[in-house]
Amino acid sequence: MNKIQEMIFQLYNNENISIGVHGTGILPDEEQKKAKDICKDGLMCRYGDIRRTVALQDRGYIHAHGNINYEELISYIYGKGSKGYLYEKEKVDGITSYIQKTIDLEQCSFIIAIPKEMRTTDEKIFSGPKQKFKKEYADNESELRLGSYKEQQGRPINPKYIVGYYMNGDITTFRHNSKFYGFKEEKEGELPKIDFEKIKEENERIKQINAERAEKSTQELGEETIEKQKKQVRKKEF
Repeated sequence: MNKIQEMIFQLYNNENISIGVHGTGILPDEEQKKAKDICKDGLMCRYGDIRRTVALQDRGYIHAHGNINYEELISYIYGKGSKGYLYEKEKVDGITSYIQKTIDLEQCSFIIAIPKEMRTTDEKIFSGPKQKFKKEYADNESELRLGSYKEQQGRPINPKYIVGYYMNGDITTFRHNSKFYGFKEEKEGELPKIDFEKIKEENERIKQINAERAEKSTQELGEETIEKQKKQVRKKEF
């Protein structure tokens, strides 16, 4: 087990965190600019529940995946072998035309980790409101022709919950995300160490918020019940 695998294994077995993975195709790029941008800006999720985008280890099955085990977590290849469709601009003899191209995509897997007590529908999972975004490519010729791939809607999963990513199912290509909340201050050129205390504190903080929210809901329900009973009594009096 190398250092990367050991780090992910520790997160997988940590009682204060829930870890998962999201796989997607990206256009070939030696600098992996798109993957780095996602680590910086957040992973777009088209649903209100991130379980439909991220296969988490302990949140049940939804959208055909979930309850992922450690081996799957470090070798995830969803989207491998897929193709992307786009138009490339070509200029010949002063005439500009757009030629349809079919691209063999690279597969990229993002490892996501949230506090164990955090609900997958929690507002705090996202770092911004629902917004329009466009994919780099279409999934098929029809989508390309209609341009619908440029009109996606979703919300960004907060980059603080992105541990990092790896390419084509090969965990040795893993690149960590310095924004992940569970890392200690990193040293240049080294894999960061996990801050177990910070992870525990964050989970306890979410647990406390949930408890306060539940208490408030109970109080509001009680107040509604009392008000309903008062109304019923007034009706009987008349």
